[in-house]
Amino acid sequence: MGPRRLSKAAVLIAALATTAACGGSGGGGGNGANGPTGTPVHGGVVRVAEAPSTFPNAIWPFDTAPQESTVNTTQFQQLMYRPLYYWGLNDKISLDSDVSIGEQPTWSADGNTVTIQLKDWKWSNGETVTAQDALFWVNMAAAETANSGNYTPPNPAIGAKYFPDNIASATASGQTLTLTLNTQVNQTWFLDNELSQIVPMPVAWDVTGAGKPGKCATDTYGSDAMKSDCTADYTYLSGESTKGSTYVSSPLWSVVDGPWKLKSYDGTSGAYGMAPNPTYSGPQKPYLDEVDFVPYTSDTKEFADLQAGSSGANAINVGYLPAANSATYNAKNPDAGNPLSGQGYYVPAPTYLDSISYYQINFANPNVGPLFKQPYFTKAIQETVDQQGIIDGIYKGWAYPTTGAVPSQPSGNPLSPKSASEQVNYDPAAAKQLLTSHGWDTGQSPAVCTSPGTGDNQCGAGIAAGTKAAYTLDYPSGSAANDTMAADMRSDAAKAGISINTVSQAQNTIGNEGVACSPSQPAGCQWQALLYGGWVFNPDYYPTGDALFATGAGPNIWGFSDPKLDQLSATVTKSNDVNDMYAYEDYIANDQPVIYNPNLLAIGEVSKKLHIDAGDPFQGYEPEYWYYTK
Repeated sequence: MGPRRLSKAAVLIAALATTAACGGSGGGGGNGANGPTGTPVHGGVVRVAEAPSTFPNAIWPFDTAPQESTVNTTQFQQLMYRPLYYWGLNDKISLDSDVSIGEQPTWSADGNTVTIQLKDWKWSNGETVTAQDALFWVNMAAAETANSGNYTPPNPAIGAKYFPDNIASATASGQTLTLTLNTQVNQTWFLDNELSQIVPMPVAWDVTGAGKPGKCATDTYGSDAMKSDCTADYTYLSGESTKGSTYVSSPLWSVVDGPWKLKSYDGTSGAYGMAPNPTYSGPQKPYLDEVDFVPYTSDTKEFADLQAGSSGANAINVGYLPAANSATYNAKNPDAGNPLSGQGYYVPAPTYLDSISYYQINFANPNVGPLFKQPYFTKAIQETVDQQGIIDGIYKGWAYPTTGAVPSQPSGNPLSPKSASEQVNYDPAAAKQLLTSHGWDTGQSPAVCTSPGTGDNQCGAGIAAGTKAAYTLDYPSGSAANDTMAADMRSDAAKAGISINTVSQAQNTIGNEGVACSPSQPAGCQWQALLYGGWVFNPDYYPTGDALFATGAGPNIWGFSDPKLDQLSATVTKSNDVNDMYAYEDYIANDQPVIYNPNLLAIGEVSKKLHIDAGDPFQGYEPEYWYYTK
């Protein structure tokens, strides 16, 4: 499959924004599991606090790798532009057929052809969402592989092909989309990770400029004309996608098929507002009149606004509680000890994201890449990360450890016995010994390579004598918890002889900095490590590594490459045998491509007058299910 987000996505502090999608135990005042249980009221405005310095910056649902974040996709674009298939409603890691535009796909007897019937669904301009609209996205993906954050290139050495290279032909007729494949696939994987990428696009977007119709949507799949025509569309649409000042007035982005349409957007502050799409075809029409997203530069300011109470005209109705201000997590009653109960808020039970949290290390950086390419070195870094200490201390239990490449929580993922039993390990002394046994003088600070070479007791390929065990880690600003965690990781790594220079940056700055190293993107060769959050498995819902860790995968901006891992993950894309998935998991446990951190549980603060939905493990928003009560 092609790589996916979100993820790609999942930014660490943006997990706080998942507050708005949380459900759980209400905090008194007649509240039920998701808030008040009275009769729904139609109307009203909800104001949602955004995570510090974090807001969407791309509106077209065809994202480049730097744009691949849940802030752009599940929390912004998908409110307006629905994917062909939708996952995550009601806190489940499963396909939601009722709110999907596509019917369940059907397969030919030989497994080579898949047919998708689209439901009777409308665009806001009155036109029907057709199979041609879905083919428009497929054509664009085939033409713009270099610009797609969802693309994993084929690997001929192991016979691996991913979307769209595994599509031999694609045709549209009325409401029927037909794809013929050129390789064997695991059909569950193909639905969960390939078809899940498709976002139907209206005819209004098939343009090469204002008032200039294009041909990308109707060109024959794979033809030369398709490539040139889609590139012309892409050049225009990608440029318009980042012009925040024109989002609301643009005739492009006003055509929606989701439950919401954009009412306001401020690209400087990050504030934006959504209003209901009155022609939405899905089963749940919005109750609310408007949802406004309120920007913040720090969680301190957001907390101060929550302290002002939930009843004022400009009050926050859905916010988040900084860990420093929270009570210790009580799984039986998350609202216990809520410091804002008197201000009219309750703390819902947190949503466990279907994600892994980590920071990225740049294997392609000419200075520190050789360090990260040594498995013993990344293992040493990992053993200095005190995940449980961070969870119990900084986050007061509002987090859980990342134990491997497949999420251990929530339940439902195919965990191998080894993965299911995996525990986090914090042992700076063992980390120090790993460096010592591989030719490093750990008596100096930072440690220095004194035995260059590729032997078992030497520093490793590309590491010269005198090289220091040191690198720079950029992490998101605006969060006291992030500041403390970065300081703790720096201090603990120093115990093993590893020096980490921690630098705080705005979340969007880090996102823009995190590009892959290439001749056309030399800046991608310069960053060393980025705490951008991790990966929410959306839309790669079946957690195979081809989406994220395969050589050349779009989200794999850190340049990790392992031929054996590529082979194992490619096998999973073709096989229905779960043991092949287990083989991939067990191998990557010993070949670490990133440095794992705790997954955060968002500490939500929700107005006691507001009923919200049961949460979304893929970090999405579904405010059409929210309502005030009488």
